[in-house]
Amino acid sequence: MSILNKDFFEGNEVIFVGYSGKNQGFCGNVHKAFINNGIKVYAVNNKEGGTYDIKVYKHLEELPKIPKTAYVLQNKENSQKAVKELAEKGVRKILFQSSRNVDASTLEECKKMGIETIVACPMMKFGSGIHKLHGFFAGVR
Repeated sequence: MSILNKDFFEGNEVIFVGYSGKNQGFCGNVHKAFINNGIKVYAVNNKEGGTYDIKVYKHLEELPKIPKTAYVLQNKENSQKAVKELAEKGVRKILFQSSRNVDASTLEECKKMGIETIVACPMMKFGSGIHKLHGFFAGVR
């Protein structure tokens, strides 16, 4: 597994899989942190009826382009499904929010497919305050 740094985001772009209307405060903060660090974000959520303050695509097929990097904020089961779809679209790097979002078998599957992975909150790298402190102790550079 890699260490989270800005170079992980190939082309300074990321697909944000699982941008949530229910957890819009956190998702909005992550989105803003990416944008403030020069990373273009393509938010995706396939659930019906979401209300968002940014453009959120329903399916990967709707994206104007497919970045090589994705950030996945879903439960383990949905993350596993997302990995297969992302791999089919040519994604080569995936950042999973935490160990609550991905299991060892999905990480191993990524490795077999040649997908570079990191399990870490992006706020440890791109956030401020307590997030940066957490990142420091977690080894995020």
